[in-house]
This record gives sequence, C-alpha cells and structure tokens, in this order.
Amino acid sequence: MDRPEIVTKAERESPGAEQTEGMQRGQAFAHDGVWAGHATFPGGASTGWHHHGGYATYGYITDGSMKVEYGPDGTEVAHLAEGDFVHIPAHLVHRESVADEGGAGVIVRVGGEGPTVYNVDGPA
Repeated sequence: MDRPEIVTKAERESPGAEQTEGMQRGQAFAHDGVWAGHATFPGGASTGWHHHGGYATYGYITDGSMKVEYGPDGTEVAHLAEGDFVHIPAHLVHRESVADEGGAGVIVRVGGEGPTVYNVDGPA
C-alpha cells in the first residue's frame, strides 16, 4: 500500500546532501529523479560557483534575502526576498549570496540523474 513518507527535522539534517561552500543543505527525499530538501545560509555568505546537472531546481525563500549570480562571467543577477520562488534551469552555472542576516529556503529538484551538485570554477 502506498502511503505518505514523513521525514523529521533530525533526519533531514543528516550529512547525505551534496554541499557547496557557503551554505548547508539538508536532504529530505532523493528518488525517482526528484530531490527535495532545504538550504541554510549564514549571514554574509556567498557560495562557490556550481550547477545541478540535469536537474531543474525550484526554490522558495523562507527567511532573509539573497541574490543569484549567473550568465556570462556571472554578470546577470536575480534578487530574491522572503516569500519569493525561483526556478534555476538545469546546467545553469550560478552562485548565491545572502545579506548579513542570513537566509534559508526549501528546494526541489526534478528531472535529473546522478549527483545534484557540481561545484565548478565559474561561468563561461
């Protein structure tokens, strides 16, 4: 019989999630081409450049504000605030930065296989 699966806060804090410098990810689910979890950013943090392979990433900002840098040489910027949703296309090289108060969000990735995070030197 299929039934809902519940993941507790303690379970999603386990070290199973792939990481990028400057943030802490927690994994809730990872199966059937879907990854779901959360990210927490300490105040003033900036992540390393990364992408999510074949996964399209959807995020919801629960606390604070951030900017996402992407595009040629990282010159494009999207500004996000608490309550905003964001879509980051598969293979898009980007990095996130948060204000001094820090931030957090919920993340769902769909459509990929293999690792959900590829840390890279920077955008083309």
